[in-house]
Amino acid sequence: MIKEIIKNNFTLSVIKDDETYRVVFTGSGGQEGYIIFKPAKRGWSNKPISRNAHIVVDAEMYQVIDTIKNFLDINENDINDVRQTLTQLSLVELNDFLSTSTH
Repeated sequence: MIKEIIKNNFTLSVIKDDETYRVVFTGSGGQEGYIIFKPAKRGWSNKPISRNAHIVVDAEMYQVIDTIKNFLDINENDINDVRQTLTQLSLVELNDFLSTSTH
């Protein structure tokens, strides 16, 4: 349901800034949020890192979450699931951007 709300109410775009990528959620009502990713570097994790692995380094999603709250009855217990969904949507947008641009 969260994915549908985002699809119907927001446009996602990617802005490259030095070594970071900002996935911006622009709402039809002027709301905005973003998640900033950096390429993962060896040593940040004990797990093997794929070439296109990125980690979240910053986010500002209060207005986006407030919009979701207008459609769904969510509380503090649901926020982690909402954040995970927003991060997944952002990663899909980032991967699409990386696969189609010369950045």
